[in-house]
Amino acid sequence: MKRVLYPLALAAGLAVVSLPATAFAGGVKSPWQLTLLESCKSEAFIRKTQAEAAARDVEAMAALGYLQAEGCGVPLNAEESARWLLAAATLGQADAMAALGYAYSEGIGVEQNDAEALRWTKLAADKGNVRGIFNLAVSYDLGLGVAQDKAEAVRLYAAAVEQGDTDAMHNLAIIYLRGEDVEKNEAEAARLWKRAADMGDPSSMAQLGAMAYWGKGMDKDLAAAMRWWRAAAERDDAGAMFLLGLMYETGDGVAQDDAQALDWIRKAAARDDANAMVNMGARYITGKGVGRDPKLARRWWQAAAGKGSGDAMFYLGMLFTDGDDGVAADQDAAVEWLRRAAQAGHVEAARVLRQNGIGVVAPGEPV
Repeated sequence: MKRVLYPLALAAGLAVVSLPATAFAGGVKSPWQLTLLESCKSEAFIRKTQAEAAARDVEAMAALGYLQAEGCGVPLNAEESARWLLAAATLGQADAMAALGYAYSEGIGVEQNDAEALRWTKLAADKGNVRGIFNLAVSYDLGLGVAQDKAEAVRLYAAAVEQGDTDAMHNLAIIYLRGEDVEKNEAEAARLWKRAADMGDPSSMAQLGAMAYWGKGMDKDLAAAMRWWRAAAERDDAGAMFLLGLMYETGDGVAQDDAQALDWIRKAAARDDANAMVNMGARYITGKGVGRDPKLARRWWQAAAGKGSGDAMFYLGMLFTDGDDGVAADQDAAVEWLRRAAQAGHVEAARVLRQNGIGVVAPGEPV
């Protein structure tokens, strides 16, 4: 098979960020959670909360359950956390209901149970709890434990947005961008991401940068794209780091700067961004900005392939086709990686397989 040229600059595209999972420990915190995470720094607060929880004060029980889930001021203990949350939720504490619903959905401290997850999440949402509303919206959005219902998801996301939940803003923006059971509205998607970005949400900053870069829902503005991607990157968003690095690499809207490009792309790869890993592999093949090392290229591509990158699978297939310094040729491995890439939808991998008379695995079929 003919050796492939390894492009360093991958097309950025308008890669819509995947929908976040139901949020409890991660994502945006509710005011209740934020208050507890600040208060848990005080030993006096922890002692008071523990004493009041032992005396069956419902707010203290809920607080102690959440803090044990976070390991904040008290040892991390998922099982004990679930016990306190169940006790508080049974007494009607809405934050505990939402947290318990998440615990059941993920099997954290309790046996995973979709029915119980949905029951407690609905109870929290019915009380107007923003985390309960958001988590229930995600359930309907993705069909988790319920029949998928985008219209109901939109209604619930909108209710959470009214309470200032940036996760809900982000997810609702995705629905409007894709036009999923609503009229496609790029301007509304951009407005929601702008609102969430102004509140400090890095994933929304990253997506708003993409909207500005491609002129989706707003005028095309490379300077604005750079500002939003930098803001997200400085908040540790790996995808934004990679896109910022690409702008420096290509000189698109900014003075071309190889050192800045490598610095941001390396940071993104270290944070497990698959596109950045592919880029680093290409750099080690070509020696651009780094010492040439095909073995390191293989490692980066294998890491990215483990995250489902079709580009990485394709490059591994081509690397094993001829071999390279320190990487022995391996035709069986080459074919396997090319077939995996084709299965992942990589058009060039499918073309290479066809040209060489090798059966092509269609996307979604077992390798």
